[in-house]
Order: sequence, then structure tokens, then C-alpha cells
Amino acid sequence: METKNRIETIFLVHLCQIEQQLLEKLGLYLEEIFPGNVQISNPLPVPKGAYNSHRKQFNSTEILSYLLTQLTDYDRFLGIADVDLFSYGFNFVFGEADVLHRISIISLTRLNQDFYDLPEDQNMFFLRILKEAVHELGHTYGLVHCPNSQCVMHFSNSLLDTDRKSCKFCEMCKSKLT
Repeated sequence: METKNRIETIFLVHLCQIEQQLLEKLGLYLEEIFPGNVQISNPLPVPKGAYNSHRKQFNSTEILSYLLTQLTDYDRFLGIADVDLFSYGFNFVFGEADVLHRISIISLTRLNQDFYDLPEDQNMFFLRILKEAVHELGHTYGLVHCPNSQCVMHFSNSLLDTDRKSCKFCEMCKSKLT
């Protein structure tokens, strides 16, 4: 979205080792969906303090708080981590967004077939990443969960929900973006 005639930038940063090619491909798709451009930032480490040893997962809210201390001068921010995330009240989350600060994070862990001991499917894996990235970035634009199960803003309670929905906004959500 334009702010004062300036084109906004979505910054992608990987937390953990993620292939540059995947980040670049995701950036190209996101530029088709959102106004502005996408840049890939330098990687950041996953904060060790966000790890919960009892759950064997990382707290996504704590990672977002950490990112706020590491980031300066950004429009929108999407962190991409290959660690299992949770948020209090949930067994796991595919991602989380901080609407006020326009930052978000997604986890690749549960989007990957390997997590479920299923055969690798790179196309499905990328589509899942794209859907969750668009969903969390949608929150940073002020969108809420949508009741339309085909809309990318529909809440994913399971991987089946993610697979079922589109990577696009329904007409109602799309109208709120413009």
C-alpha cells in the first residue's frame, strides 16, 4: 500500500537456514499479491529464550517481541522460521502477526510433508508457505479471519484447512485491502 506517495516494502527474513531460492520465489509471488515490493533481509537467529523445553516448541509471540528489538525502519516484516511454533492457548501455530507493529512470522515445520512422515512434495510445500505468508501479512494490513473457507484469511486449525483454502483473498477481504 502507498503511504504518502511512497511504495511500501515487505521485508522477508529467515530465522534458521532457509534456501535463498525459496525466499526469492516467495518474494515474487508476494509482489503479485500485495502492493509495493519485497526485499530479503539478512538472516537473524531464532532467539533461544523463545524455546519452551516442556513443549519442545518456540513461542511465536516471544519471537515477534524479539524481532521488534532487532528491526529498524521497515514497513512490513515477515519472518520465516523452520522451527515448530506455538502461542499460548494453541497446541501449535502456523504463524502469528502483530498488527500494531506490522510484523509477522510463519513456521515451515508443520507445512512440510516430512513432519507427518509423508512423501516429499515441493509444490504442495511451497503453496502452503505462500498461503500462510499471505495470511499473516494480511493481518498486518488489518484483515481479520474470514468465514469463507476458500479465502486465504480463513483460520487454519489444521493442515487440511490450509490445503483447502486458496492463496487469494475473497472479494470481501480484497475490498478491505484497497
